[in-house]
Parts: sequence; structure tokens; C-alpha cells
Amino acid sequence: MKTLRQEELKKLGKNIRRLRKSRGLNQTSLANSAKTRPTTISSIENGINLNPGWDLLGRVANVLDTTIHDLTLPEIDLSEVEKKRKLAPSLSDLIRRQKELLALGEPRISSNEMDWMAEMPIEENMKMSAEKYLIILRHYRLVSKGIA
Repeated sequence: MKTLRQEELKKLGKNIRRLRKSRGLNQTSLANSAKTRPTTISSIENGINLNPGWDLLGRVANVLDTTIHDLTLPEIDLSEVEKKRKLAPSLSDLIRRQKELLALGEPRISSNEMDWMAEMPIEENMKMSAEKYLIILRHYRLVSKGIA
């Protein structure tokens, strides 16, 4: 039976692999830019590096133009979310299709962002689509960073 730590390391590795590929990098180029060895990147991506260290993760996150926090975010389990609350069909569609709809390198939708969108007051006559939710999410991200 896998421990929680092993599961977290696997998720970390999957996130790094996904982001690395979305940026068109191979393991060697990521390793060179992060000042480490390709075997180290491989062991992290495969979840077998039991102690990658904050310094290394920081360098990898920097090369991937993200944060350590984003590297460790779990995927949203939509079935669990739908058990807890009723989501608008178009919001569920956005969550399901986020890999397809989000731009390369754009962070996945966090649980907090999804909760925020689910609580938004939507007028009955307003037709929402996954794409409209995505526009709102992008604006929210800009405002929360103080850019807009």
C-alpha cells in the first residue's frame, strides 16, 4: 500500500512532466536550466526521488515559470466536487476540459478558484459556457495578482 507521501511525490512528478512538455522541454534541457542532472529530473517525474529538496524544486519551478505551490496542486476530482455541491453544467464542463481550454503553461484551476466561480451570482437569463467561465477566471487571476 502506498503512503500519502508516495502519492504526493507521484502527483508532483506528473505536474512537472506535464508542465515540462507543455513548454516543449525535454528532461535534459530542464535539468540544464535548473542546474541539475537529467537523471534527477527523471527520478522526480517518476516519483522515486524521495527528497527532491526545496532549493531544487524552486529552480525547477522557476524554469517552468510557476511556483512550488502550483507544482504540488492536486488535480480536481470532479466526481468528489459534484457530490459536495451542484455545479453549473458549464462550470463542470470547464473543469473537465481544462487541459484542452487552458493555454500552455497556464495554471490548472485550483479548488479555491472553482469554489469562487461556483459561488458567483449568475443571472437566470445569462447564458454561461465553459469559455465564458474561463474568461472570468482569467480576469479574476489578473485582478488577484494586482495586474488589472
